[in-house]
Amino acid sequence: MKKFILLTGIALATSLTLWAEDAKPTPDKLTTCPVSGEKLDGDMGKPYVFTYQGQEVKLCCKGCKKDFDKDPKKYLTIIRADDKANKN
Repeated sequence: MKKFILLTGIALATSLTLWAEDAKPTPDKLTTCPVSGEKLDGDMGKPYVFTYQGQEVKLCCKGCKKDFDKDPKKYLTIIRADDKANKN
């Protein structure tokens, strides 16, 4: 019985992980880095792109990720506020 429960838990966790990977993140439509304010695709080259809690995040460079990680809520608020402002 313990093996059955363990295997069921593993199967469920695997299913949820695969489902989460298939879900497309909410696009980040900012044209500037929310951390530095630098233009994306500017002097820094291609943006550093990653997904954080279902939200695509574009930063001007990988170096800004350190600052993003210190206060992700702050930067997600900036990204989502811009998205709401541009829906109209």
